[in-house]
Amino acid sequence: MRVALVLHGHLPWVRGHGTHPCGEEWLFQSWAETYLPLLDVLERLADDGGRDLLTLGLTPVMAEQMEDPALLAAFHGWLARRQLDLGHTVSRYGLSDRERLRPVWAAHWRRLRWLLARFEAGPLRTGLVAPLRALADAGVIELLGGPATHPYLPLAEQPEVMRAHLADGMARSASVLGRRPAGVWTPECGYRPAGPVADPTVAPREHTAEGAPVLPRGTVALPGLEELWSEAGAQHLVLDGPTLTGGWPRTGAARAPQAATDHPVRVGESELVAYGRNLDLAYAVWSPTGGYPGDPWYRDFHAIDLEGGFKSWRVTDHASLAKEPYDPEAAHARVSAHAEDFLARCAAHRDRALSSADPGGEPPIAVVALDAELLGHWWYEGPSWLESTLRRLRGDAALATTTLQADRQRRDAPQRMDLPESSWGAGKGHGAWVAPQTQALWARLRAAERRWVDLPDGDAKTVAWRQLSLAAASDWPFLVVRDQSRRYALERVEGHLADFGAACEGRDLATLTARDDPSA
Repeated sequence: MRVALVLHGHLPWVRGHGTHPCGEEWLFQSWAETYLPLLDVLERLADDGGRDLLTLGLTPVMAEQMEDPALLAAFHGWLARRQLDLGHTVSRYGLSDRERLRPVWAAHWRRLRWLLARFEAGPLRTGLVAPLRALADAGVIELLGGPATHPYLPLAEQPEVMRAHLADGMARSASVLGRRPAGVWTPECGYRPAGPVADPTVAPREHTAEGAPVLPRGTVALPGLEELWSEAGAQHLVLDGPTLTGGWPRTGAARAPQAATDHPVRVGESELVAYGRNLDLAYAVWSPTGGYPGDPWYRDFHAIDLEGGFKSWRVTDHASLAKEPYDPEAAHARVSAHAEDFLARCAAHRDRALSSADPGGEPPIAVVALDAELLGHWWYEGPSWLESTLRRLRGDAALATTTLQADRQRRDAPQRMDLPESSWGAGKGHGAWVAPQTQALWARLRAAERRWVDLPDGDAKTVAWRQLSLAAASDWPFLVVRDQSRRYALERVEGHLADFGAACEGRDLATLTARDDPSA
């Protein structure tokens, strides 16, 4: 069996839109905690001969910021200031707590010094995407593209707007990644078949048993997203596992088998190949209710020194707010145990898949898709777990790593399926982005989309598009629904729509372009 680890890398456009606690701070935390450690892991494995290790999706809006000279310089200063922050943090504690936390603070100090040296050794000059491009060129990883600003496509109601999202994203991906990607990460694993579009501007008719809203629909039938992705040149993508297991094969079967995610399929009448996310394996790493990061010996993401922002305690006990100091050596031992556990789970899934497979058929594939920021940012030990897991997979004769592109080139996907509307969000529907508190937001976005469609071609329409696409990022309704940085999210939508209006009227075009569009 082949194991395809797929990491989804995305943060919204934050350059020039706030620093702390919302804005550029998000970006810098992800670079320090996820992307520099991930790059280090991949380059070390590449030096050891690793190839076809994993697939990494970088949204264009994320990749453009990872190449921006002003942001790179600001990040350099941020890393240096973090060392000063650590000194101030230590000075505020009493003698007994200082002794208790001394080993953790020493680990923080070593980590900050390593990050600064690692960044200065290359990415400060080249950007963070260039070394990832080099790994892709060497066949170590595959890089995915996607829509430019990560909009939630299943609810877009204007075909011209949807095509613009995809064309803009593919062009920006080609520019920043150095090649036009064959594969894409469709935002939120969102999918919609051909037909009328659900209306997020009104109250749902009901909710599914899983809690997803069932929304009324418009009267105009639109093309399925697979048709639009194929038009844009995409050849493969990832959808959530239930999207495939809830589908209908075009071979006479009433429903898809539960093993539908063990092989890629072609979507509808298109040539677009979809890979289904294996939830059994993905949820072992991270799930709505648990996963490896909740181990008592791992660093607790939520236990934070509020003034310095340092995380110095371990999970300890989920039922108590009392936390013990973090022990890096003990955590490292748990990383090894969880890498072994993951390998055992892969082997068990392989045995089940092979027992029900057609003799002589294509070997199964297990697609384990996760947010990239889970590894390092949310789960501090995640990059170490990834390296340990990849090394074990490379040493297992019955398992092998693969990128999605390598797998697609290796095999055909003869099965065709009609798939249901879905996402990887809560309830596998629209609920993570649609709620009573987002109805007005969606109404304003839809009105702006209709206005943009009616604009004549020209500079004003081009600049207005960038502001509209930034307002349409799926991050904003998600943050509102989750009540996380809600005020910032609403302010971002209001700000971009105000700038959209100015651009539609031909005002401030040069200023808006210089601030928010690095490709211009």
